[in-house]
Amino acid sequence: MSEAQTPRTLDTGAQERPRETPWETPVIAVVVTHNRLALLKTCLAAIHGQEPRPDRIVVVDNGSSDGTAEWLAEQRAVMPELLVVRQANIGSAGAYHTAFATALELGARWIWSTDDDGIPAPGALAELLRQGERHDLDLVGPTVVAAEDRGDLAFTMQGFTKADAFAAAAQDGIVPGAIALFNGTLLRRRVFERIGNIKREMFIWGDEWEFTLRARRAGLRDGTAVHALHVHPRNRRTQRPLVGGFLGTIEEMPENRAPYFFRNMGYIHATYERKSIARMMVKYTLYYLLHRRADVKGLRGFWTHYRAGLQNRYPQDLQASPTASIPAAAPAAASGAPPQSFPKSV
Repeated sequence: MSEAQTPRTLDTGAQERPRETPWETPVIAVVVTHNRLALLKTCLAAIHGQEPRPDRIVVVDNGSSDGTAEWLAEQRAVMPELLVVRQANIGSAGAYHTAFATALELGARWIWSTDDDGIPAPGALAELLRQGERHDLDLVGPTVVAAEDRGDLAFTMQGFTKADAFAAAAQDGIVPGAIALFNGTLLRRRVFERIGNIKREMFIWGDEWEFTLRARRAGLRDGTAVHALHVHPRNRRTQRPLVGGFLGTIEEMPENRAPYFFRNMGYIHATYERKSIARMMVKYTLYYLLHRRADVKGLRGFWTHYRAGLQNRYPQDLQASPTASIPAAAPAAASGAPPQSFPKSV
């Protein structure tokens, strides 16, 4: 049996604690992390302090080397609902794939997702659950405010950049059709049963948008519960006007991440937004020829990776299932019943 085929076993942690939530179905929080221990500590404290508290907290440690594993091992005494999964660094997409699969195996009916640099405000989970049930939403997100200035949104939402203006657009506490996965987002189990898990081979940049588009294509409903707050660093991606803004903007990124971005955008455009293909090709060709002064190497890289995405061709190492390291114990669903089956991949 190869390393990629090594089966996973689940440690369900301490004895089942009495339920503290009024909700009929288990809620499992998932957090993905890589070498950001200080941020992780703040994030987990905020999750553990929620009322109601999640039934379980699953942390996927994506190959951290900064003492994260040792610190997490010490937390079981004070955080008995904690379950840690360690694996090689296969990007945020690979980490979320493992996190969601683990939560579903544990019997989750709602999954609450965040990166390690997100901090849910007190009462966020209760408000998300309340609005999700009230409006029968499949994916419900919080208002994600900037850590640098909580009057600003961390991500532009439907053209809004200010939190107050965005909240004013709500209908009965919800802005429908607006969501920033996976920043404090609550997802129903039926989302995964309907459309499968996240596309883990995307590695980083674009995986959350692809999942959003896939969910909407399947008729699943999403929205933002404006009174649930989640604090996150401001989006710092660089947008450069192209031809004086006549052709809009292009996104600049570090060279080591450009292949993931171009490949993932190719897949998204071919699958959901075919009208964007020609525009993308023109924009980035002009970018490398004009703004980058005939950067032939960069242009060749763009074409290579974008065409691979258009054809859904991803490197084999990104498609392989990671080996997860979890202390062995008898598996058990958090609900006390066997978990339902669900699609394991796209």
